[in-house]
Amino acid sequence: MKPISPRTHGMIDYSSVALMLAAPSVLGLKGPARLLSYAFAGTYLAVSALTDMPLGVKHALPFPTHGRIELASAPALLALPAMTGALKDPKARLYFLGLLGTVATVYSLTDWQGNTHEPAMAAD
Repeated sequence: MKPISPRTHGMIDYSSVALMLAAPSVLGLKGPARLLSYAFAGTYLAVSALTDMPLGVKHALPFPTHGRIELASAPALLALPAMTGALKDPKARLYFLGLLGTVATVYSLTDWQGNTHEPAMAAD
């Protein structure tokens, strides 16, 4: 059994969105790095809000589909910054590598077949 439940995964996703929104100001990211951070935040927010999990807003995407989307997004966390030149900035490079590491770790520790119908405020 993997330790991250669908509810906990949702909390991590929404926290990651907040991080992606704050990172450009906190780290002083400019240009493409700034725009990509905001774009990734928007897409992660949309996918999380549309996922059938306790913290989802509209349960349109099955939780395992959310996982496949998340896994498919991982290469984009480096490919798009590389293609736009954002990785030339050392802070941006570390930031996007950190995002990739976070996504890979959370993905690998999430129970993708877990109970998605527990109440949002239930204890794990």
